[in-house]
Amino acid sequence: MERIGRYQIVGELGRGAMGVVYRAIDPAIGRTVAIKVIRLSEFTAPGERDRVRERLFREAQSAGILSHPGIVTIYDIAEEGDITCIFMECVNGPTFEKLLAAETPPANDLIENVFRQTAAALDYAHGRGIVHRDIKPANIMIHEDGRVKITDFGVAKIASQQMTQSGAMMGTPNYMSPEQIQSTPVDGRADQFSLAVIAYETLTGEKPFVAEPLAALLYKIVREDPVPAHLLNPVLDPKVDAVLRKALSKDRAGRYATCTQFVAAIEEACDARPGWHALQRGSSATLPTLMDAQAVPPRAPEPPVPAAAPSEPPPPIRIASEEASTRHRRPRYGDEEPLPPRRMGWLSTLGAVLLGVAIVGGVFYGTAKYLEQSTPAATPDASVQQQAQQPQSSAPQTAPAPGNAASEPAKPSPMSPAPEQEEPKPVAPAQPQIPATSPARPPKVEPAAPAEQVVLIRSMPPGARVVVDERPDWTCSTPCSLTLPHGRHALSATLQGYNTGMRVFEVPKESGLFMSLARAGGTLIVKTTPPGATIFINGQARPEKTPAMVPLAPGRYKLSVSLAGYNNDYQDITVRDGATLEANFTLGR
Repeated sequence: MERIGRYQIVGELGRGAMGVVYRAIDPAIGRTVAIKVIRLSEFTAPGERDRVRERLFREAQSAGILSHPGIVTIYDIAEEGDITCIFMECVNGPTFEKLLAAETPPANDLIENVFRQTAAALDYAHGRGIVHRDIKPANIMIHEDGRVKITDFGVAKIASQQMTQSGAMMGTPNYMSPEQIQSTPVDGRADQFSLAVIAYETLTGEKPFVAEPLAALLYKIVREDPVPAHLLNPVLDPKVDAVLRKALSKDRAGRYATCTQFVAAIEEACDARPGWHALQRGSSATLPTLMDAQAVPPRAPEPPVPAAAPSEPPPPIRIASEEASTRHRRPRYGDEEPLPPRRMGWLSTLGAVLLGVAIVGGVFYGTAKYLEQSTPAATPDASVQQQAQQPQSSAPQTAPAPGNAASEPAKPSPMSPAPEQEEPKPVAPAQPQIPATSPARPPKVEPAAPAEQVVLIRSMPPGARVVVDERPDWTCSTPCSLTLPHGRHALSATLQGYNTGMRVFEVPKESGLFMSLARAGGTLIVKTTPPGATIFINGQARPEKTPAMVPLAPGRYKLSVSLAGYNNDYQDITVRDGATLEANFTLGR
């Protein structure tokens, strides 16, 4: 295609679900424009093409009345055969989607600038009764001069109309608000929800709601809360999660009044922790298991345990060994100083001679027994053990008082050996006692065991197999409990007939977990005119009232609706796994 009307095609800017966007030049004034081309021939359902064309022109006219520097301007709309073209302002710059997909995350000032300008443009449109309904990173463009431009105003409603007529979900469901999924009234707070999803993804690198089957994704958006943002990105303050939870409230009444209020709150929460930064897409999955970076400072290396000086052994060992050795050595050498090496050699020779004399005399046996029992003594009652090991004599022995064993030797009895034969007593034990007086290495300090917490895990329905951190030793069937160390963990729960549930949690902040598993199958969206009808599936009444989203297992069903004052109506439907089916009823009186 080289030309559309008077516009000359220069190149292609991109492709989307609704058509192709070209860069073109208006030769009359030399202005560069973007042309979105939508082929109506792709809508084949009866009457669908006329409805899309009517909606296209109406929404393009609505978007055309928006004159704001943060909104792409609509210049013209035209139709040629089965092609409808929207001529709009051309933005010379990337989309926010491309910035998020880059190898490095956007800078903090750029993130805040994009959010601030986007919020201002959305509030402007909301003040004029226009809701975008498809806010996503690909629809936010950044001009080369730093201006932010929101595109596709009004076209998003065309996708919604096509979904309503064909029963196929279109658009980008990851960023849709709960009220869009449930087909309830929508206002500007739906765009705020989508902007909060973008903020969550920008800061953490992950979308808040992710699931492979479409039905499971829609269920998460409507029913489940995302993982706290500061657990995925530890440099964020917990206040960030509080702001995001408010903007991502399931009930639109719980959100901020305007997008600008939300952005101001998220900026203040981010700035509460200096040094914060966003994460690259997918990088949170590679982060180590961490708790709050500020709450848990990095552990310093343990200092080595100082060894005792050789001259000053540890007090408990010194006291015991001194007492034992003093009891068996000559007092003239003193108890304070070690024996000199010269005297040690002389005493060794003398001890050998005296030891031989004692053996010949036949009395060394009693002395050896005494030494054997008294050598390991290290307690104050060693003297009592010594007395119990003395040979029996006809005369009572006088036990030396504790602490005075060296100065008050025991009195000899008639059966005792000669005094000179008692010389081996202080010499023989001197050798085994020398190692006791040497410095002993302090016992190794064992590191403290990591803190643990018992975590209770429940699921609805029960009986799900739970695996934490993909470790086979951290597995149980709900309801159950696991003892887990402090830190961040990932949990998966599987149950036949249900979609796998995923959860990231932190111990000890969360000591109890509850997993609500979505039944595998499709999703049925039931709407009636007027609303408020009771839904019956195979004759069984459902608790929901129309409009409602009903998860169903794959299979064929008879769907009927009933509303007081109106005729009942029914349809035969087929639900497929992972598919979303929409049924519309217009009730007659």
